[in-house]
Order: sequence, then structure tokens, then C-alpha cells
Amino acid sequence: MGGSEGLHRQVLLPFLLCPPSRSACTQCRPLLAALTLSPGLEELRALESEARERRFPSSELLQRLKNCLSEAEACVSRALGLVSGQEAGPHRVADVQMTLAELRAFLDQMSNLPCAMHQIGDVRGVLEQVEAYQAEVCEALASLPPSPALLQALLERGRQLGVEVPEAQELQQQVEQARWLDEVKRTLAPPARRGTLAVMRGLLLAGASVAPSPAVDKARAELQELLTIAERWEEKAHLCLEARQKHPPATLEAIIYEAENIPVHLPNIQALKEALAKARAWIADVDEIQNGDHYPCLDDLEGLVAVGRDLPVGLEELRQLELQVLTAHSWREKASKTFLKKNSCYTLLEVLCPCADAGSDSTKRSRWMEKELGLYKSDTELLGLSAQDLRDPGSVIVAFKEGEQKEKEGILRLRRANSAKPSPLAALTSAASASSLCVCGQVPAGAGALRCDLCQDWFHGRCVSVPRLLNSLRPSPPSSPLLAWWEWDTKFLCPLCMRSRRPRLETILALLVALQRLPVRLPEGEALQCLTERAISWQGRARQALASEDVSALMGRLTDLRQRLQAEPRSPEPPILLPSAPASDPLREGSGKDMPKAQGLENGDSVTSPEKVAAGEGSGKRDLELLSSLLPQLTGPVLELPEATRAPLEELMLEGDLLEVTLDENHSIWQLLQAGRPPDLQRVCTLLELEKAERHGSRGRGRALERRRRRKK
Repeated sequence: MGGSEGLHRQVLLPFLLCPPSRSACTQCRPLLAALTLSPGLEELRALESEARERRFPSSELLQRLKNCLSEAEACVSRALGLVSGQEAGPHRVADVQMTLAELRAFLDQMSNLPCAMHQIGDVRGVLEQVEAYQAEVCEALASLPPSPALLQALLERGRQLGVEVPEAQELQQQVEQARWLDEVKRTLAPPARRGTLAVMRGLLLAGASVAPSPAVDKARAELQELLTIAERWEEKAHLCLEARQKHPPATLEAIIYEAENIPVHLPNIQALKEALAKARAWIADVDEIQNGDHYPCLDDLEGLVAVGRDLPVGLEELRQLELQVLTAHSWREKASKTFLKKNSCYTLLEVLCPCADAGSDSTKRSRWMEKELGLYKSDTELLGLSAQDLRDPGSVIVAFKEGEQKEKEGILRLRRANSAKPSPLAALTSAASASSLCVCGQVPAGAGALRCDLCQDWFHGRCVSVPRLLNSLRPSPPSSPLLAWWEWDTKFLCPLCMRSRRPRLETILALLVALQRLPVRLPEGEALQCLTERAISWQGRARQALASEDVSALMGRLTDLRQRLQAEPRSPEPPILLPSAPASDPLREGSGKDMPKAQGLENGDSVTSPEKVAAGEGSGKRDLELLSSLLPQLTGPVLELPEATRAPLEELMLEGDLLEVTLDENHSIWQLLQAGRPPDLQRVCTLLELEKAERHGSRGRGRALERRRRRKK
């Protein structure tokens, strides 16, 4: 009451000091009455409005009225905001909260205002709720261990109240600790999905910002220890995956078994586990392919080796497969050197298989040119076989037999077509009228053209490999077989018909013996077996034909004729000393009938080095001149071959020329057929001219080489 009396005295003092005029008393009396009776907020507003309308003079009392009204309105607005926030509940808009002390001061401020406000009761209700909430928070914080759900609910209630209690910060810390500990527990729980190393590092980083406590410190220590162990095993798995020295499966299994107890997802351990699973599947594939009905194919083994090398696992079976693949490649390389010419455009498989498209001259030429240009690479379409068919021995054999028949039928059609072409050697034949094309793409014309004995097509002698007369003549004292012209090596096969070196059958049999030791199947090996069987079958039929009564009699007559020629006295001219082919000549290695290379597209091996040609220049020139002088003395035919004898021999000769194998019986049949025809003087002259031109070029190369050697000295 003392405060009210003081206030009344402050209000009455201006009234007592007012002038004694009636108007002054009339102005002050309502204000005095209002401030003395603690009116409501609306009454104060009405008084302030009346004072403004009636233009009361400015006074301290009027100013105090305005200040009181302004302060009361501010308190009402703040109280309404506080109460409306309480009513909003979870939908409360976040704003700046007041503390509990500020709430109490605000309630005291409202109580001390000289006006009556009904919102003061609502503010007291909020204060009671906050004090009750504070008691619950203190009780929850005192309980051990605190319930995370209860603490989170209390924290949410505190945000809805809009008033911050002193225990709010501690409550927030407890909630963060409980949330972090719960996340750590869920991450490391066995049934849960394993967390990654990044998740664990994130938990440790988040734990550093959590308020310390015994539980938090213990969890952080355990988490750090687990992270260290996981990183160590992850590094060990990484070394196993990247190490050059691969570890056996047992070692990897032990590492994976130990790492399984770590409740963390380890990418390198997972990769190691996948690699081990692939290695087991690879070993199962190896066992299956090794224990099959047939030897595994080289392509399959190469695929397994490629997969096994990419696996970061030490596989004992891989070394065995690599050895088998290496041995198979070594055999294939040896077979390629035996069959393929130098810089050959054919593959070994193409050479060993029959030429199924032999009847199409345009197809053969286009494919040959594509190979020369490096455009034709595939050999899996031979004989209509796919890559899968080449893995089946039965399919290869059946296709090979069918290819033999197609090759024979095709070459017969091609011979008929080429035989109808005009000869480039004819006087009236021009380049425009000739339909033959050399391998160089030009029309062969003139004296330098040669006709293939197999396909009957014409070629430039300078563009293909041609036989050498001087190397085929080997004189034996005291007489010379020069006049036995049917034994001269004038047989010419074009590069489209003679695709390989044509080794002797003995050399091929040695390759087959080495092939039998291989635990690997190669398409080339099966093709070589088919080719060998074909050659042996042909050899048997040829020997049977040569052993027949008629043919044996003809062969005997040729032998007698040769002996008579040897017994004839020789002319006093100097003997022909012919340089023989070097023993290391690749074209003649294993085959006495392989044709050497003159020049041109075939890029064959040279038979005689420039030095030897230069050394034997004089004798070679005399030999060629002597051989040319003997041409007018050649007469024939020296035998009369009945058609019944000639036809089977020509058919055998055709089949023998299709074989990429050198057989002595082939040469014997060829000599017999040659003896039954007139000597081909035009071909002999062409071969002599080509050999003269080649010797002249070799002499120039030998001189240039000698000059270079002298300059080096």
C-alpha cells in the first residue's frame, strides 16, 4: 500500500499546484481519478484519446499516462505472443526464447503497472508450466542412465514452451550424447548392415563435438580401436590385391576368415573375397576342361590363362596351363616355319586346309590381294566352319573331306575356263584381247609369260616364283644327262595354287609325332592330320599306279633311254659346273622341289646370295649359253602314252598338285607325262631368259655389296 500512496501523492501534487481556475481543476480531476482507481487498459486509452481531442496542455501527468499506456500495450503484446506460442504446440514458429528469469521479471513488470490486465493470469499459467517442466527435467537428468527418448521428448517440450530453463543446455548435451551413443550402437550391432570405414570416421569426428562423459569416452576408445584394426586388415587385403607375388588361395582364405569378425564393411576384403570366389570357379573350369572327353582347345586354354593372370590369386594350375599354351605355340611356330613362305600372306590353317573356293579365280585373286594389303585377317570361315566348329574334331574332319571334293571340282572348272583364254604368246594376241590377269593386276603379254600347270592361267614370269633350270641339272661323269629334257625342272605353279613351301612328307610326320605329345588340341594340328592322311592316301594310289604293268614298262623305257644318253660320247666342251642351292635355303629346306623366288609380289627367299652369284658369274653364263645351244637338239615325245594310261596319271597329277606336300611320286608322274609330250621349248626359253635377268641383277647387287664392304674397311 505504501507504493500506491506514493503514487497517489505524485498524482495529487500536480493537481494541488494547478491554478485555482475552474478550467484547470476540470482537466486534472479525471486523470487523478483514473490513476488512483487502477483502471483497465481500455479506460487509459480513452483518457489518452480524450486528452488529445480536448487538447490538454502538456504536463508531467499526461506524459506519465502516455508512458504507462505504451508500457502496458507492450506487455500485453508480449504476453499474447507467449500465450499464443503455448497454444500452437508442435506447430510453434521458432523465435527467440526468453529465459525463466526473464519470464519472472516480465510477470513482475505486469504486476507493477498502474492498470489492470487480464493477460497476467495467462502469464502466471505459463510460469507454472515452465516451473513444472523444470522439475521434470531435473528429475530426468538425475536418473542414471538417462533415457534418450525421454530426454528428447523433454527437449521438444521445452522448445514448444518458448521459455528456456537453466537445465536446457545440460539437457541438450545429454540428448546429443545419447543420440551419438545410440548411433554407434546401431552401427556396430551384429544384425545391422555393416558400416563403412567412412561411416566410422564420421562417427569419431562427430563424437569429438559431443560433450565428454564416461560412456562417450569409452565408446570413442572402442570405436578408435576398431577403426585401427579394420584399417590394418584393409591394408593387408590391399597388398594382397596389388602385390606382384600372388598368394595361394589358403592364405587369402585365412585373411578373409579373420576379417569376418570385424563389424565393418571393408571394400578390399570384399574384393579379395570375390577374387577368391572367381579363383575357385576358375579352378573348377580347369578341372572340367582337363577331364573332358577330348583334349582342350588352345583357344579355351588361352582364355583360361588370360582370366587366371588377371586374378590376384596364386594358382598352381595356371603355371601348368601356361606351359601347355607355350608348348602349343612353339609347335605352331615350328609348323608355320615349315609350311609358310617368308612374308606369306596366308595363315597356317589356310595353307593346311583345302581351298574350297578354288573354282572362283576372281575370289582367289581378290582374297590374295586383300591378304597382301593386310585387309583379310579371318581364317575361321574356312570350309564354312565357325570358331565353335573348329573346337569339334568331327566337324573339322567332315568339313575337310567336303573341302577336298569342292577343291577338285573347282580347279577343274577353273582349268576349263583358263584353257579357253587366248595365249599371251600368240602373235595375234594383244593385251586388250587377253582375259588373263597376273597377280600384279596387269595383263600378261609377250615372251615373258608363263602358264600355271595347275590352274592353266597366265602370269608374268618376273612377278612370280619360277623354277631354275641350272639348279635342276646335276651332271655326273663321264656323261651328261642334258638331253634328258623330261627330267628338267620346268614345272611352274602360280602363287595362287602353290601357297606354301610344300615340305616333304617325312618332315610333316615329324611334326605329327610332336603334336601327339601335346595335351592341347589345335585346329592346325587336326588340319595337318587330315592333310597327312590325304597325302598318304594319294601316295598309296600313286605307287599303285606306278607299279602297274603298263606304267612300269614305260618307266623302264625311260631308264633305258637315259642310260643310252649317258653312254653317248660327250662333246669336248667344258663341263657344266652348276652352283647348287645352299643347304640353309628356307625354300628348299625339307623339299627338293620347292620353287625359288625370282622377284615380284611373292617375296620369296633368295636361293643364291649375291656373293656366290658374283663368284660363279663366268661359269653360270657359260652354262646358260650351253643350255640354250642344246635346245635345237631336243626332240620328243620320247614315249607314247595310251589314253587309258595318260588319263589316270593326269588325274593323279592334278590331285597331287593340289596337295601342299612334296612327294617323290608326284615328280615321277610328272616326268612320265612330260616324256609323253613334245618338249616345251617356249617355256624353257622363257625360264632361261628370266634366269639370265635374275643373274644380271644379282651380279649388280653383289658388286654393290662388295663396294660397301670395301668402304667399311
